[in-house]
Amino acid sequence: MTTTIAKRNREIKRALEQAFGRGKVTVRGSRGTGYGWVSVRIAYAPRDRQQSQELNSKAQQLACAAAKAAGSSIGTYGCGDPGSDYGYGRQINISFEQPRSSEWRAYA
Repeated sequence: MTTTIAKRNREIKRALEQAFGRGKVTVRGSRGTGYGWVSVRIAYAPRDRQQSQELNSKAQQLACAAAKAAGSSIGTYGCGDPGSDYGYGRQINISFEQPRSSEWRAYA
């Protein structure tokens, strides 16, 4: 079963809203050469850098599971070659509001 990008994105939004609250999640799919990429914005300010990293990991896991349940997936880019300057990762960008701690702002 294949699913549309729009359906995949709705399922991702539904899963993330269960975790972070209704109305706090925006999911957008890229177009053109970025087709298939997912941009997620979550209206939540983590306490600090560590919580930001933990929440990002949790959100990635939830998004991938939701896409899989919808009969789709979140693609990957790059290659696994550690010497490659192209990099490797998932085609998803998750962002939160700026963390509340002053420690985070010192590195911004």
